[in-house]
Amino acid sequence: MGLLTTIIALAILALAAVVGFFLYIGGKHEGYFKKQNVKFLRGSLSQFFGYLRGKISLIEMELFLYKEAKATGKPFVGITDLTAPLYFIMDLDLHRTMYVKDFDHFVDRRPLTTEKSDILMRNMLFSLEGEPWKGLRAKLSPTFTTGWIRKMFNIFDTSSHKMCDYIRKRVGSDGGDFDIIEAYSKYAMDVIASCAFGIDSKSFDTEPGALSTFEKMGNKFQLRFDPSMFIKYVLTKIAPKVTDLLGVKPFQQEPQEYFLKVVGDVMKKRREAGERRDDFLQLLMDAQEGLLKGEDKETMEVMTGTKSDSTGSTGNVFASETNKKLKFEDIDVVANAVMFLLGGFDTLQSLVIFSAYNLALHQEVQEKLVEEVNSALKANDGKLSYDVVHGMNYLDMFINETLRYYPPAVRTERVCVKDYTIPGTNIVIEKGRTIVLPIIGIHRDERNAVCADRSESSIGKFGTQL
Repeated sequence: MGLLTTIIALAILALAAVVGFFLYIGGKHEGYFKKQNVKFLRGSLSQFFGYLRGKISLIEMELFLYKEAKATGKPFVGITDLTAPLYFIMDLDLHRTMYVKDFDHFVDRRPLTTEKSDILMRNMLFSLEGEPWKGLRAKLSPTFTTGWIRKMFNIFDTSSHKMCDYIRKRVGSDGGDFDIIEAYSKYAMDVIASCAFGIDSKSFDTEPGALSTFEKMGNKFQLRFDPSMFIKYVLTKIAPKVTDLLGVKPFQQEPQEYFLKVVGDVMKKRREAGERRDDFLQLLMDAQEGLLKGEDKETMEVMTGTKSDSTGSTGNVFASETNKKLKFEDIDVVANAVMFLLGGFDTLQSLVIFSAYNLALHQEVQEKLVEEVNSALKANDGKLSYDVVHGMNYLDMFINETLRYYPPAVRTERVCVKDYTIPGTNIVIEKGRTIVLPIIGIHRDERNAVCADRSESSIGKFGTQL
């Protein structure tokens, strides 16, 4: 047998072993739900294999699962992602019960498998569980208020002007075609660099097609949910020792070291010079010193799980024993500033890209929006502010409809932290199991439409032109 034949045979055997193993895992998960008397969707297996082979997109896979689950007529079904059995929940009342009323059963996210060297990933809010998560959440909650967003509006506005100048320069006086995705990607990076790190991204100082250092590192640090990333995730979940042996790592070290140095230098400079800036990094530094207080009682109670005292005031959110014991070191500040990059880049980029796409498809919507914006600018001496933008009702509807049909995340997941009996059934979700809220499926389900004239056939026509 020749060398080439041997290699091909070994490759086929390896592929057959991997496929066989995944089929075994899928069958095991199907058996789990059968014992629970929960309908299992076998289609989830074929869809995952189609996704891994690059035949269908993540959105197509999710919509297929939702449609198949909806066809069962049940409020929830069982599926698999090849790492664990998942409860796929479609019923909105059940969502409200699980995610609000009984949230104490589902406080944890699915943990990301990280190396000891992934110091930034390990210290981010979404990587923590239990009391550490609750304590850090309480410290960070005051940074997400409309008051602070209002203060940072000038940063957003400055980046938008940079983007407009960049487009004018690239298009030229004669006009022509232009890749708007490139400009929006640079805009998202510039907003995050200015808002979260207090630095200039230099995104708009590059030549066409080129990236600044910040952009390069930011792109390397993104959680790309493509087939290769998913395979790495699956392998680290089911065979961590094998992935360690092979040197497979979900996250690169270079961008982590870069941001650790960049943000560390900015923090050091501010402390030595006594400088302050209205940005997210400054809020994190203030949170580290315990200088922030809750601005909204109801919001703070929901976000932190705290209760107001007899006077109806939440007081200082760091008053709890959990927060007194929680250490919030410089590495935590850096990690959660970088989390802003992970959570903010793709979401902002996809929103503005799909907004432009919708405006191009629906000229009548574009004209109404331009009319409202021009009217608002005229009434405010040609300047934008948080309050001016917040007062644009048509813009608000337009953004909400874009987010409905093109949500940045197709699903959200939570881990059960203590056994939970699904209301109205005798089915118990065991501790450690995961529930799935299919965001895009719910958003595109005609049963959830708020407009009486919106049917399944018209729901995709951009909110019936708003």
